[in-house]
Amino acid sequence: MPGLRLPRWRARLAASGLPLAAAAAVALFAWLQPAFLGAENLVGILRQVAIVGIMATAMTFVIMTGGIDLSVGPVLALAGLAAVLSLDAGFGLPLALLVALGLGLAIGLVNGGLIAFGGLPPIIVTLAMLSVVRGSALLLGGPDLHAVRAQPAFSFIGTGSVAGLPFSVWLFGAVATLLVFAQRRTTLGLRVAAIGDNERAAWLSGHRTRLTALALYGLSGLAAALAGVVQASQVHTGSATYGEFGTELDVIAAVVLGGTQLSGGKGSVARTVLGVLFLGALNNAMNILDVPIDLQLIAKGLIIALALGVGQFRQ
Repeated sequence: MPGLRLPRWRARLAASGLPLAAAAAVALFAWLQPAFLGAENLVGILRQVAIVGIMATAMTFVIMTGGIDLSVGPVLALAGLAAVLSLDAGFGLPLALLVALGLGLAIGLVNGGLIAFGGLPPIIVTLAMLSVVRGSALLLGGPDLHAVRAQPAFSFIGTGSVAGLPFSVWLFGAVATLLVFAQRRTTLGLRVAAIGDNERAAWLSGHRTRLTALALYGLSGLAAALAGVVQASQVHTGSATYGEFGTELDVIAAVVLGGTQLSGGKGSVARTVLGVLFLGALNNAMNILDVPIDLQLIAKGLIIALALGVGQFRQ
């Protein structure tokens, strides 16, 4: 009930539930399949989660404001396709990246503008944008795959390695580190939490709530575009059909698993990273153990529901 102090054990469970669950899951997976803890497999998990992780860290701020961004999957597809087509048209890599990332940023700013200044519900705006962007991607490239030809610098983004780790993992780490720093060491974290707790009170206290929301949706679109570039580079193709339905659910699931409240106000980028890694380990382990895809979906849904239930302990 509101106004009642939670028992200490419940507060501790809410704070440590995900790390404990992750540790228990890793121990179980390693016992069932020792190859799970092999260096090659662990690096593979990091490579697999980099794309979702880049989007999830940025989505954390959006959800902390009480918002949502359902358009990240199509933005991923459009940005990757734009980068590939730009390279094919003779643009250099810097300009191709600028086109792709600029598209993502522009789409995010449109979302943020309609939500922050237009007063429209985030779920409606971003759901509509999901359809608009997917349609735009299909108009631009059709349903076909567009191959990347003779672009080693572009291919390095998704397939290259630095110090034994995929470059995409370094990108994920850099984005996560930057956003953790922004949340903990700048006023951004306080502004985001204030908006999620009580947007009107935050506005009355002098916070530029609309501009902050605009910037956060722009950041989400930019992160989705970066993820799209990484994916196109990994598979050496761009397509309007990438970022299929379910991509945004994986992103949101990672954020929720990290303890960010869908109602807004509370959240942590660092814990979102842990949620991303947990989901990646879970998917990897179920694939190694040959768990049927239908059971994988059921298991993932149950885990997300459990995470939401544990998250209620924080309230």
